[in-house]
Amino acid sequence: MINNENQFFYLAIVGQNLHIDYFESKDSYSGYQKNYLMPDTLDDNLNLIVLSKFVLEKVKDFEKEVGRFIEKVYVITDAKYNKFSLSLKNKYDSDKIKETDVVRLISDAKQQISRNNKDFAILHLLVDKYIVDGEEYLEFPENRSYKEFIIEISFITVQNSTVKTLNKIFKDCNIEVKKIISHQYSSSFAEKSDISPCIAGKKVTDGINPSEVMMHNLYTKKQGLFEKMFNFFS
Repeated sequence: MINNENQFFYLAIVGQNLHIDYFESKDSYSGYQKNYLMPDTLDDNLNLIVLSKFVLEKVKDFEKEVGRFIEKVYVITDAKYNKFSLSLKNKYDSDKIKETDVVRLISDAKQQISRNNKDFAILHLLVDKYIVDGEEYLEFPENRSYKEFIIEISFITVQNSTVKTLNKIFKDCNIEVKKIISHQYSSSFAEKSDISPCIAGKKVTDGINPSEVMMHNLYTKKQGLFEKMFNFFS
């Protein structure tokens, strides 16, 4: 079988179904898709022992069918999510809004959410709106002079235990989890023609929502807004 660094595998655990999708390239939504029905004995789809065995078995079957090893995967989960929102303010006298202002405010917001909600892990970070001297913007008002700058941010989170369980399952399969995606969030970008929830998950990682700040390891990129990567994690 082929070891391919440019592999794009997505796996969704939704309801009683396990979906695995292989996409032919980063820009492609075509490839190979399989849907496996979970056994009736799996009444809790995050039961570690049962689900680990089931996922490992189906991953091996899928690898044989596509002729490729799954080394890294994006995981979509329908685990219950919690949404937290924050509004942060920056005050200056006739200064211009810069990317660094947004980065600092987003960093402050993330730290507040993480500090005050230690049982939750952040999956998605969304900039809802910018408010400049009382005027609202959905897109970043770059180089706009202001006295008061407010940014409203939402965080989609799941229990830390969910993240630990999913990471453990795929670690047992020798697969690296690149990102965990909330199905409830990604499904808002699904179309009727989508045959798998993995397609909507890929749309999320491809940056379909310009308001989402994509977090990769220690770096974050505001899709459709900032061209460069910037680090706001301490």
